[in-house]
Amino acid sequence: MIEQHAIGIDIGGTSIKYGICSSEGKIIIWNSDPTQADAPREEILEHLVSICRRTIEEAKSRAITLTAIGIGTPGCVDIRRGYLMGSTPNFAHWRDAPVGEHMEGALELPVFVDNDANMMAYGEFKFGAGRGKGDVVCITLGTGIGGGIIINHELYRGSFYSGSELGHMTIDFRGRKCNCGGTGCFERYGSATALIQDYNEAAPESPADSTIEIFKRMKNGDVKAGAVIDLYIKYVAAGLASIVNIFNPERVIIGGGVSEAGEPLISRIRSETASRAMESSIKNVEIVGAKLGNRAGILGAAASALDEVQRKRISSG
Repeated sequence: MIEQHAIGIDIGGTSIKYGICSSEGKIIIWNSDPTQADAPREEILEHLVSICRRTIEEAKSRAITLTAIGIGTPGCVDIRRGYLMGSTPNFAHWRDAPVGEHMEGALELPVFVDNDANMMAYGEFKFGAGRGKGDVVCITLGTGIGGGIIINHELYRGSFYSGSELGHMTIDFRGRKCNCGGTGCFERYGSATALIQDYNEAAPESPADSTIEIFKRMKNGDVKAGAVIDLYIKYVAAGLASIVNIFNPERVIIGGGVSEAGEPLISRIRSETASRAMESSIKNVEIVGAKLGNRAGILGAAASALDEVQRKRISSG
């Protein structure tokens, strides 16, 4: 099969990462712009168009033919129309944005839009830690908890495109309030943000500003860091055990800032999850760290766009 190329865009809370990616999972061009999260949606849309125009010109200068554009954005996306449904907490004016329609009209290339966590999961599934597997759950432990689910080689999005909200499973129905309006959500206990908050409450005399710092302190004998991380692992494992019991995937992939602690942390989460999940559900499940880091989003977005173009070609005969 001839190698194809697409623009992949990953819209994050602080930066928009974008680049030209090949159908083989290679990133030919990589760039990043600051996110204008508080800007009106028209300005954000024009910023995305500007990013694409610059990238298209760069592709031309390198004699690269582009097939499509893929975009991962926070929020619930109607993938048929490339339309953002409702709002998302980190983008005040991004509600009901007609992303696909606007960009296709401006750029004359097919545009595919999906949720950013789905695109990160799809990137790991196609080119990273999920490669070669058919049933995969990818969970990102970062500012919140994002998730993507692959069932029989296809992304699962739910009947109305708002499935896979793994961060909002209830861990403690009497617990902490969540930004989503719920109580006791998984991300209020298992995210990087939660770990930092819990440590700083336990050690107000010497607060930490990153999970890596907390893990370093644990390695250096900080008793409070050790105790907080012990409890944190139990929280993460409680969420993963539910995921494993429900979906029984071949592989669970853990990404996000917390995963930078590497195999020592992953192995403890793996062991704790095994002690909590049903034996028949966990028996053959592999729990591993993500491989692609912050490249997963643009690779997944580009791959999804290329796959969608191919599906449409096949269906049109």
